[in-house]
Amino acid sequence: ARLMRRAPSLLVSAAVALAALSTSGSARADVSSWLSVQLGVAQLEWRDRSRHSRMLMPFDVGVGTPPSLPVMVGVGARLVPYFSEGFDYAAYVRLASQGYVTGRWGAAIDGGAYTRAFGGGSSGWLGTLNLGGPWGIIASGTYETGNTSAKTMSVTLGIDLLRLTVYRLSGEQQWPNVNPAW
Repeated sequence: ARLMRRAPSLLVSAAVALAALSTSGSARADVSSWLSVQLGVAQLEWRDRSRHSRMLMPFDVGVGTPPSLPVMVGVGARLVPYFSEGFDYAAYVRLASQGYVTGRWGAAIDGGAYTRAFGGGSSGWLGTLNLGGPWGIIASGTYETGNTSAKTMSVTLGIDLLRLTVYRLSGEQQWPNVNPAW
């Protein structure tokens, strides 16, 4: 019950942070944003030290500083369904290279908090390393550690729909981006 009371406050905090970063004093400023879906496998370790492998499908959404900067700083929210288990909810801060943001080769690091709504519940910290390739392709590795000694390691492969379309600067010869973000 206590866990379920904390989940809404985490989501409200993420929404407030996203709203604060999306305001601008100048109409010429552009923000970077992401919307991705991935598929992968996770190794979950419970408080009793038992381990289970599960498929997962993370969904990420976020907003950050302009893509014209060499390094982007932003905030995001993540929903992670674990097949035949339940969901994790997360809010995080992202640091990303310009190449990552614009759909070329690059990297991004996410760090934040999560809440688990299954298996007795857990909340704690997460870290993710995202490697991005052309056309919005993403390969990610995530580590979570929780307050109930729960640990999770996962690897995923997916696509960022905004890095594929709006922010894409790769593949201009094959598919021109007629209205890039900057």
